[in-house]
Amino acid sequence: MKDKLVRLLLIISISYTGCSPKVGQKVTSHPNEVNLNEWTPRGPLFFVAPSGVYKGAIPCSDCPGVEVTLNFKDDNSLVKSQRYIQSKTKKTSKHTGSWVVIEDNIVRVTFSDNSPQEFYKAQNGGHLILLNNEKELKIDPAQAQFFIFNPD
Repeated sequence: MKDKLVRLLLIISISYTGCSPKVGQKVTSHPNEVNLNEWTPRGPLFFVAPSGVYKGAIPCSDCPGVEVTLNFKDDNSLVKSQRYIQSKTKKTSKHTGSWVVIEDNIVRVTFSDNSPQEFYKAQNGGHLILLNNEKELKIDPAQAQFFIFNPD
């Protein structure tokens, strides 16, 4: 019985010491030294950030389409200009806001005038594709020429 108790205490003590932090591991806060407790990524981590002017078009119910210009600035601000193609009123509009790249290389645009957020999928080829509000790509094949924004 005494032998079983000693074995049990030995197993418990080994399991507790195995879960404790490593003793003697150097942890530093100096910027040029390597911190051994610091998390390092594994595998490729990259994103495609838009930069500069992108042009594309979106469908319109009473005109051939709406020409859209997106001007992504380095300070994460954005200017979106819209011009209705062959419209009798020659209607144009301009919106300002900010942008950020979120998971899956999706660019989320938030406008200053409380317009709905927009989502664009950044592609490795340098173009952006307009997504719906659920961040999904659902394009009617008849309107495939719309929703794609290319660098200008």
